[in-house]
Amino acid sequence: MRLLTLLIAIYAAALLMSRSTIAGYISLPGGIIWLDGLIAILFATAFGMFLGARKSFAAGIVPIVLVGGGVFGTIQLDLGQDAPYAALASAASEATLNRAWDGQFRTIARIDSADIGVLVDTGASLILLRYDDALRAGADPDLLKFDIPLTTASGRTYVAGYQFSQVRIGGVVMRNVEGAVALPGELHNSLLGMSFIGQLSEMVIRKDAMILRQ
Repeated sequence: MRLLTLLIAIYAAALLMSRSTIAGYISLPGGIIWLDGLIAILFATAFGMFLGARKSFAAGIVPIVLVGGGVFGTIQLDLGQDAPYAALASAASEATLNRAWDGQFRTIARIDSADIGVLVDTGASLILLRYDDALRAGADPDLLKFDIPLTTASGRTYVAGYQFSQVRIGGVVMRNVEGAVALPGELHNSLLGMSFIGQLSEMVIRKDAMILRQ
């Protein structure tokens, strides 16, 4: 039991330390909020198991139930307010992205009706979404016309032009942003390109942080 408690605590601590990196890969609705909830529940579980081993089962289960209920209620409230934009620190009209383990900058962008994990790519002229990400954002597959040629490292392909009503990262919000949608299976990561970045008043990289200002 002690070993299991220790392993759960170590796993929770590892998730907490890797939070910024993991956040960039999350594409579920609510993104980073669910990750924070998991970390809190893991810590509560480890503490509850430790307390239960020393006192009683009832004493151990109380912190798990209290934290779990609190986390679930907070997540539902945040999702209801449409607020899970931050796998990043943010202020009014500003967002800070942390560098991932591979040296790239990734984050969660609220694109139309979905939270989507994107890779910042200044070499891309547009926001380019994976096909499944575009559908989650609300794109109608029947209206997508893949008639725009695009040359990538893998060769020549075609994308469909698309205009996103709103793109939000932290406190930075852009409206009517030009973009494109990749063919199914043609793109590994959705890209945050210059149609968004070019509208910023400032983009600064300081060590392992990228600061976006509107």
